[in-house]
Amino acid sequence: MEIIDSYSHCGISKYEPIERVRGVMRGGDVARAVLVQHLGEYDNRYLQDVVAADPDHLAGVCMVDHQLPDASGILKHWHQTGCFRGVRLSTDVLSVAPQLFSTAAETGLVIVLYAPDGIGSFVGQVDALLRDHPDARVVLTHLGNPPVGQSAESEAYRAVFRLARHPHVYFQISGMKMFCPHPHEPLYTWITSAIDTFGPDRLLWGSNYPVVGDTDDYLADLRLVTGGQLPFSKPSIPAIAGGNARRLWFDK
Repeated sequence: MEIIDSYSHCGISKYEPIERVRGVMRGGDVARAVLVQHLGEYDNRYLQDVVAADPDHLAGVCMVDHQLPDASGILKHWHQTGCFRGVRLSTDVLSVAPQLFSTAAETGLVIVLYAPDGIGSFVGQVDALLRDHPDARVVLTHLGNPPVGQSAESEAYRAVFRLARHPHVYFQISGMKMFCPHPHEPLYTWITSAIDTFGPDRLLWGSNYPVVGDTDDYLADLRLVTGGQLPFSKPSIPAIAGGNARRLWFDK
């Protein structure tokens, strides 16, 4: 089974340089990783250099300042380097700069969507954009930021599962520590619903390193996936732990 971390941070102005990331990956026998630019950083040159040095094992996800008048042109520039297969967008960008979603879809970039306030109230916007761009590939990071312990918002969050009707939308099991302590049992209801709607072929594991914590925290979350403790079947583990990410991020 090839394990691929489909969501890790890497940087020199924040978080960890690639050497530290690789060290943690080795500890878990993780073969490849998707390196996602962190919020507030629009200079993607470090990630570009890192990916260019090892494109077989690393994929890059850039960020662009959506407030710039030529944001779409800048996104095309990073895409043309050949080092970025995706762009990270926050849900607030969908309203003020939807052209970035369109540009990403038209260039074939994977849209890594972050919903800091929860995905529920943005499902309608995402649905409309996907109707206009049916071939767009979208990853809903951190389980769409579920409202753990906020029962009043749970019904709104469940709208995320309507996006499963779009065949190129992926649901990412990442960032679990942001919502509840290991072993993250309050999230199992949402993961079960994701399996039922998106299916095991559109679920991805991502570590969210180093936000997840140290190496022990990284490995503990990985073991939940590979050891069959999360609520999906054992036959689906190879796909969720790496096969789906390989198809989305690394297969030509």
